[in-house]
Amino acid sequence: MKMTGKIVAVLALYGLVAAAARPAIAADAGSASNEKKFTVVAEQVGKSKWWFPSNIMVNQGDKVTLVLKNEIEGADITHGFELDGYDIKEVVTRGVPKTVTFTADKPGIFHYYCQLHPAHIGGDLLVVPSK
Repeated sequence: MKMTGKIVAVLALYGLVAAAARPAIAADAGSASNEKKFTVVAEQVGKSKWWFPSNIMVNQGDKVTLVLKNEIEGADITHGFELDGYDIKEVVTRGVPKTVTFTADKPGIFHYYCQLHPAHIGGDLLVVPSK
């Protein structure tokens, strides 16, 4: 790979990581303002496998819908999604999205990750306490 190609690849990776570091804040999903919907996608960047966005922020009491998509190419067509604190554990097959819905009733930071492949990079759900 030429030097220019390497620089472009590094800048692209940097941009993806920087974007993933900002929390995703959903627009209202329905008529009720406490419904939030996110699409969370398993992707491969270089040799690393990630769940994007890597940070999601909701308010305590929000009804949260996560659409899980596995877009990682390769021989392994399944990847996991587990969200600590909310008893959510799914296996997501490439090309077959899964939807999970829950109420964010516990404030705090809850990690999500691939329970099938511990080396993959997950993210965090931030539930802001109600006043």
